[in-house]
Amino acid sequence: MKQILTLLTLFICLTFLNAQEKRKLIVGKIVLDSLSIVNMHIINQNTNIGTISNDKGAFEIPVHLGDTLFCSHLKYQDKIIIITDKTIVNRKINISLEEKTVVLKEMVLEKQQSIFYQDPEITTYKGPIVNAEKLNLPYANTFAKEDKSIINFSSGAAISLDNLIGALNGSKKREKQLKEMALEDSELIKIRKHFTDDFFITDLKIKKLYINQFLNDCIDKNIIPIFKRDNKLDVLKLLMKESQLFPHKIVKEDIYLTNH
Repeated sequence: MKQILTLLTLFICLTFLNAQEKRKLIVGKIVLDSLSIVNMHIINQNTNIGTISNDKGAFEIPVHLGDTLFCSHLKYQDKIIIITDKTIVNRKINISLEEKTVVLKEMVLEKQQSIFYQDPEITTYKGPIVNAEKLNLPYANTFAKEDKSIINFSSGAAISLDNLIGALNGSKKREKQLKEMALEDSELIKIRKHFTDDFFITDLKIKKLYINQFLNDCIDKNIIPIFKRDNKLDVLKLLMKESQLFPHKIVKEDIYLTNH
């Protein structure tokens, strides 16, 4: 029984080695409009053997007739090449690429609302009435003194002078914005620490100086809700996509994530 297993193992190894010997090493080049493309990933899907093009766009990979080469890059469209007799005879292959086209979603600008506008979805309430009298709270039937700071407008609206001043000078709005920015800041710090600076610099080609600005630009793409759902794969896809559109230009440093 042991002899049979030994012979079977030897037969499988010889078959594998024989198949490997039949594959020939070819030289390839990746170009786009005669320009050499560096860091292109080329994988033989039949053997799972892969390589990367150098600074001249050249690469070497073992192939066999009928093998499929899969070429991928962040900035260019994927390419699939089938190895033919001509490729085997010439021992070389040239691969031409096409740039990816990114279509941005349409943006609609809405008319700015007045400070007196009340959203009916928020202000309209059809539920039960809850007040101090219904809850039998102390002093439920007492009445507050007239607030001299309340004024009436000719339009029929009434507003507190204190609230109006706060709205006009933006203090309340500013306070709300600061709270929102602080929460976003803490979440973006978590994202940056999770992926590490080396990932942004090496894989996304984002200089360390621009990492904070890049992450802040991703807020509008809902990166924080996606990260909170613990969907790291979707976060990775979003970062890779947005890195191709990032302008690499400082706009306003004071509005960005805390420097680290």
